[in-house]
Amino acid sequence: MKKFKNGTKIIAVILLAVTFILPQIHLSSGAVYASSLEELHGKNIITGYEDGELHPERLLTRAQFARIIRLAFKDITHTEVLYDFHDVSNDHWAFNDIQFAANAGLLKGYDNGNFGPDDNITYEQAAAIMCRLLHIGGLSEYPEDYISAAIDSGITDGVDAAIGEAINREQAARFILNTLNAEEIEADEEDYQNVNVSSMMTGYLANMGAKSAAGGGAAVADGYVEEAEAVPGARGGGYSPYYYFEPVNTEEYTSNEENIFKNAVTSPLSTFSIDTDTASYSNLRRFILNGQEIPAGSIRSEELINYFSYAQAEPQEGTPFGVNYKVGACPWNSEHMLAMLTVSGEQLKEKKPSNLVFLIDTSGSMYDSNKLPLVKQALSMLLDRLDGNDRISIVTYASGTSVALEPTPANEKEKILSAVKGLHAYGGTAGEDGINLAYEQAEKYKTDGNNRIILCTDGDFNIGASSQAELEKLIVSKRKSGIFLTVLGFGMYNYKDSKMELLADKGNGNYAYIDNLREAKKVFVDEMPKTLYTVAKDVKIQVEFNPEKVAQYRLIGYENRLLNNEDFENDKKDAGELGSGATVTVLYELVPSDGTIKSELKYQKQELVGSDELMTVKIRYKMPNSDESELVQQTVTQDGGTAESSDFSFAAAVAELGMILNDSDYKGSSSYDSVLALAKEGMADDPFGIRCEFVQLVDLLKYKKS
Repeated sequence: MKKFKNGTKIIAVILLAVTFILPQIHLSSGAVYASSLEELHGKNIITGYEDGELHPERLLTRAQFARIIRLAFKDITHTEVLYDFHDVSNDHWAFNDIQFAANAGLLKGYDNGNFGPDDNITYEQAAAIMCRLLHIGGLSEYPEDYISAAIDSGITDGVDAAIGEAINREQAARFILNTLNAEEIEADEEDYQNVNVSSMMTGYLANMGAKSAAGGGAAVADGYVEEAEAVPGARGGGYSPYYYFEPVNTEEYTSNEENIFKNAVTSPLSTFSIDTDTASYSNLRRFILNGQEIPAGSIRSEELINYFSYAQAEPQEGTPFGVNYKVGACPWNSEHMLAMLTVSGEQLKEKKPSNLVFLIDTSGSMYDSNKLPLVKQALSMLLDRLDGNDRISIVTYASGTSVALEPTPANEKEKILSAVKGLHAYGGTAGEDGINLAYEQAEKYKTDGNNRIILCTDGDFNIGASSQAELEKLIVSKRKSGIFLTVLGFGMYNYKDSKMELLADKGNGNYAYIDNLREAKKVFVDEMPKTLYTVAKDVKIQVEFNPEKVAQYRLIGYENRLLNNEDFENDKKDAGELGSGATVTVLYELVPSDGTIKSELKYQKQELVGSDELMTVKIRYKMPNSDESELVQQTVTQDGGTAESSDFSFAAAVAELGMILNDSDYKGSSSYDSVLALAKEGMADDPFGIRCEFVQLVDLLKYKKS
């Protein structure tokens, strides 16, 4: 288990915010960002060439990177030791820059005494240097620990490079700006034990294990070896302020049998509930960055795919969602086709008032910095998206329960933040009593808008005297009254994934896992309407395949969302909810038909109708305040479809990764290289850089597996 630690305050210069707007350029990956090179040029940190161009595509040497560092971080504390590198003379053009970088402990030489000024600076070297600038400690394995810390801290946002690759001027500038713009958080004194934590690194302070706790280990970077520094925590020496031992891992996941190919003649219907949960992806990110084995059952392909947003389809008239589709070649089996269906919820036309009850686990297991302290920061961020028409309540549970905040207008921020600051972790986990009290609070200020309980827990959930079935019955009865339940998971080691997913499913809510502050921002700020506002409930999909065009089909993912065909028209059967602006993406692998029927049925005869359609997609849904379903239909042909090609490539890449990680029987020619190639094809629309992060994670996973 890895843990990264920031034991020193980040220098003031990296708190600077960029205040001027510059043109946008397309990185080679297709992601759109403001030109970092233009920005640093405007700050006189990077100069142009004689032809007047900045040449973002040109590679950077180590000497050039040292010059940029000196100009960008000129106020950084450094020593005045003279380093004697064999290949850097006193009259070298970058002599002072190299000495500055070496004195600051950022760039050092190789074992042979050379610096390598003309060597290209690589992706992993730049990541390691930026980690040192942010004083991220506890890094022992080069380059994986440094890359992991850089990804988690946001240092690599928008950097479309891979391990072992030299970076160009634009990528180097993006590294520099990400570090300049990194935030520092003054943590709550009691929750953080007086340790100043980088705001992006909250998820990785949990613990390092016995070796790191003792301050041992060595860090290897840029080709040289240095002793890892022990950074004292509040309880003495070592890396971790919380643990001095590796805790027992009691995380729980439930495996599901993978969907198999079905015969389109004998089983022409595929019926399932939609799923907007995203927990598997952020959980996977945690496993990769922490160097953990990926537990069986933790990767649900549909949650990986639906973590990402795809192009919105225009809602059909009178419906709260639109449907896109795309049909193309299957990347991992050249003889098959791949069909992509995307259902996208309409954007909010007007914001209805919200009655939000935060049910917060304050038991002793929530003490770690990536649990209760992260919950508190996430809740604070949400306040900026709410107003006086919204109400917030806070209910806590530990050994007992309490109301930490009665329903309060969201614009009374000081009162709410005071209640949030007063939350502390201790005692047991009286989850059942907490849920009952939360529903009581929700009833106090029930509105005709959004009534929702948001459970924040690590899943160590004691339901008390009641059975699991009784708890589920309670949640089902409350959802019928219009109070929905969203579940947000935090932390590690005692994380109960299966239990939390079940609670969210029964409560007409969504389920996400929050591993760091950046994920909290995604859930509570960037995608807040998707999380909080339901535009359609009990959404079911039933696909009928045309045997003349499709011989066999296989639904990728959704194994625990499958429904009986007769459930499609049964309005009493629960299904998933669609949030405002949310997209639900479904992939089918198809075996083309030769146009003849192959059936072994004795008492039935099938007759083809001569249609060019591949399938018909039927969607049943209810409006949020209705108990009667409505039906929408969409035919799918082989003409390509309406979805974006970049979305198709990216969704296929994510699905392929899921098959590799789950060792699917149908993974065919799948490989990490194929995943990376497909993902890079699908990078056209990436406003928050999360597709770029996916590429970085897969590259890191590939490196670790090689």
